[in-house]
Amino acid sequence: MMNYKRGLKVLAVLVLLAGYYLFLRYTGTGIPCLFRYFFHMECPGCGISRMILAISTGEFREAFLSHPVLFCWSPFLLWLIAKNTAAYLYGKPVFLRKWEKAGTVLLLISLLLFFVWRNLPPAFSETIWIKFVDISAKI
Repeated sequence: MMNYKRGLKVLAVLVLLAGYYLFLRYTGTGIPCLFRYFFHMECPGCGISRMILAISTGEFREAFLSHPVLFCWSPFLLWLIAKNTAAYLYGKPVFLRKWEKAGTVLLLISLLLFFVWRNLPPAFSETIWIKFVDISAKI
């Protein structure tokens, strides 16, 4: 049986996320990245808000360009969020299957590699990225 107090907490989180989405959509102002402010580098999370806005308007190419790693991992992340939320609502323990654990490790590794790659000097990262974007535009 579902725990209604937990259900209200989940509902409150969903309302806050929806409010943030609407604020971001209509003002264009998101939460500033403190990592970028202090270190002048993009963190692994930079671009997520732009990606979500682009997905919500059907601009999937722009969403991919905003944050390619999370765009590709979105189905897996949505699965984990849905599974863990259901377990939380029904008061059941969360157990990750082997493939979910492996996927989580691969996601973290890919985010780490993406963080390094996106902060390389432009001579390295932009040359590769421009070639990839040119190829993807033809598809």
